[in-house]
Amino acid sequence: MSDLPEKYDTDVTVEKAGTDASPEKDSVELETGRFHRLKVLGEKLGIETNGIERIAEDARTDRRLWHNGEVWLAANCVIPTFGIGILGPGLFGLGLGDSLLTIVFMNLFATIFASLLSTFGPKLGLRQMVGSRYSWGWYGVKLVAILNSIACIGWSAINTIAGGQILTTVANQSISNAVGIVIIALCTLVIGFAGYKYVHVYERYSWIPTAIAFFIMLGLTAKEFVNLPMTTGQTEAGDVLSFAGTIWGFAIGWTSLASDYNVYMPAEASPVRVAGWAYLGLNIPLILVEMLGAAVMTVTFANPEWEALYQSQELGGLVWASLSSVGGFGKFLMVVFMLSVIANNIINIYSLGLSMQVWGSWFHYIPRSIYAIVGTAIYIPIAIAGANNFAESLSDFMNVLGYWLAIYNVIYIEEFIIFKRCSYENYRAAETWNDRKSHTIGFAAFLAGCCGAAGAVLGMDQVWWIGPLAKPIGTYGGDIGFELSFAFAGIAYPPLRWLEAKILRNYGYNV
Repeated sequence: MSDLPEKYDTDVTVEKAGTDASPEKDSVELETGRFHRLKVLGEKLGIETNGIERIAEDARTDRRLWHNGEVWLAANCVIPTFGIGILGPGLFGLGLGDSLLTIVFMNLFATIFASLLSTFGPKLGLRQMVGSRYSWGWYGVKLVAILNSIACIGWSAINTIAGGQILTTVANQSISNAVGIVIIALCTLVIGFAGYKYVHVYERYSWIPTAIAFFIMLGLTAKEFVNLPMTTGQTEAGDVLSFAGTIWGFAIGWTSLASDYNVYMPAEASPVRVAGWAYLGLNIPLILVEMLGAAVMTVTFANPEWEALYQSQELGGLVWASLSSVGGFGKFLMVVFMLSVIANNIINIYSLGLSMQVWGSWFHYIPRSIYAIVGTAIYIPIAIAGANNFAESLSDFMNVLGYWLAIYNVIYIEEFIIFKRCSYENYRAAETWNDRKSHTIGFAAFLAGCCGAAGAVLGMDQVWWIGPLAKPIGTYGGDIGFELSFAFAGIAYPPLRWLEAKILRNYGYNV
């Protein structure tokens, strides 16, 4: 990494356990035996060996705060983002105008949360799941880490389906989706396995060819766009809410790993600048690429050839329809789009290991890089099994993801605003990050989460369930699950958290 300070390295000083006896014992045992030998081998190979340990302040030497934007720019300037956009007209029956408006306003709102949570990386020096201990509790965060691990696996599977479909189309159906899925997964594994600094180097440049390919697609297809009319009344309301829920799920998905990619930035870094770069890096690709997807999808309603390609080959067919006019060069651009998936997936595979290390002491023993291999082995067969249902799989996954992340975010943010009084110093991260008695147990967050889940059940609009509050909206219902889950959990958490803290203090907890 020639453009980073010489001291900027992932194998740097970390702060060991706090005052809790069990983590101290774990830290000692972690330095012995077979896992220590794996760590030494990783250091020799240039692989990041740090896991969920807190990064000491004198080791945070990455002062280029725009790095916090480039990661999100690259991770979202990808073909799966284009796939989100096509769902507006293609799955929810929206017109072009209401699709574009929903994309703009929903992304501008949803990305506020990831931008805010990203500021905790430099301030606390903690990965996202470890920092979540302060709100979700020492034990409660283990459930959150499990859910986040599942989300990382799901993201990876959905993304590789998109890439696999494109490669199959490029090869004129002569190879299966499975081949493309495996190729993308293995390329992702190499970078995610290597660690933090390699992820940043790759993300710094990977978005450039993809952005150029999207601009070429725009130039080739703009004359074909169709201004589909908006629907009206309840039907319009229901469709817009359901599409907004899908966009929310895609954008809010980054919050559960927001601080994983800036913990090497200095503690004195301006939170406004850190959040600003994240907000910019997220919204530029999310808004522009999703808008392009929605616009390209409208052509299928007026062009039978495009519609036939989309119906037979889904996302891959639609992309080829937009690029087929330039022949072989179009197929080259499709390969670029296929490889763009790697920029998104390495974020998930890298953070997967950090989430799994939070599950418990024994999981912390295992090096982060090993989890990258395990995760890849899990999501490849899942992606192959769902390879022929990209649009429906994407929509269902985004909505469910949006429900639980709404709960996660409102609890995290209320802890910061109400109980930490908007002060990063009140976390006392250096002393408390690995001290069990400096965190709540997690009962308050768990019970508030159950309230949020009840809200999601009441408001969700899925094929397998339409909540009673969603049914009156639109012809077939309208999804308000994430709004209700956010509200229910947000109302329940403060009194539950206050009560839990009052009880725990009687038992020697410093919460």
